[in-house]
Amino acid sequence: MNRKALIIYCTKTDSGPLTGPKMDNNNIREYLKSDVGGQWYDKEIISLENPTISQVRRCITNEFVNVDYSFIVFSGHGYIDESDNKDYLEVANGDIPLSMLIPSVVPRQTLIIDACRGYYSLINDSLQKSFSNLYEYFSGHPNTRIVFDSAVCQAEEGLTILYSASENQSSLDTDKGGAYIYSLLSICKKWEEVVKKRNVYLDLKDAHDYACKYLKDNFNTIQRPTMNMEKRRTYFPIAVM
Repeated sequence: MNRKALIIYCTKTDSGPLTGPKMDNNNIREYLKSDVGGQWYDKEIISLENPTISQVRRCITNEFVNVDYSFIVFSGHGYIDESDNKDYLEVANGDIPLSMLIPSVVPRQTLIIDACRGYYSLINDSLQKSFSNLYEYFSGHPNTRIVFDSAVCQAEEGLTILYSASENQSSLDTDKGGAYIYSLLSICKKWEEVVKKRNVYLDLKDAHDYACKYLKDNFNTIQRPTMNMEKRRTYFPIAVM
């Protein structure tokens, strides 16, 4: 299976500097390449710091060809335009619609947005999903790439979007990274610590639900993360063992 990940992290745009996005980039890259993250190869992960509109468009057009699964993250400033009620994200030289980050030719996609969504005028057994005949050892370690790829292929084609905040809310930025992304990765790492089985995965919906609780319990914020409500039976993985 061909994978491609893109992390867009904007530390300095018109709405002001942010410290969290740089940490988000580092944390997400490290996580994806780990065993629990699915053993992504470094060459499969693209990071863009403060890109221009044309750089984003060129990356989506050129890099997401013949890709079976895409994992795209945006960390930075954003808003909902009152005129069309759509999400927009700030990059170096302007704003892009969220739809620009949805490659039309990729059948299976995950999109995570850690940005404000204010209006602007212009970890237990129930988390484990098991399946057989996927366990493989490489140099004495489980090859979680196989587990990850198989879990992706089990899920129906489509797009899952995770938002760090509900409509008309800001998104907390911290020195550890965006509070939502930090919560999401913390849940995945906690899941790795408590799960004792192999050939299992944590899906996006369960991870998101638990990340919402983690965010509420550990950060002084009223933001309420949300996700698009797809009619799907199986969600893409975000952590594997």
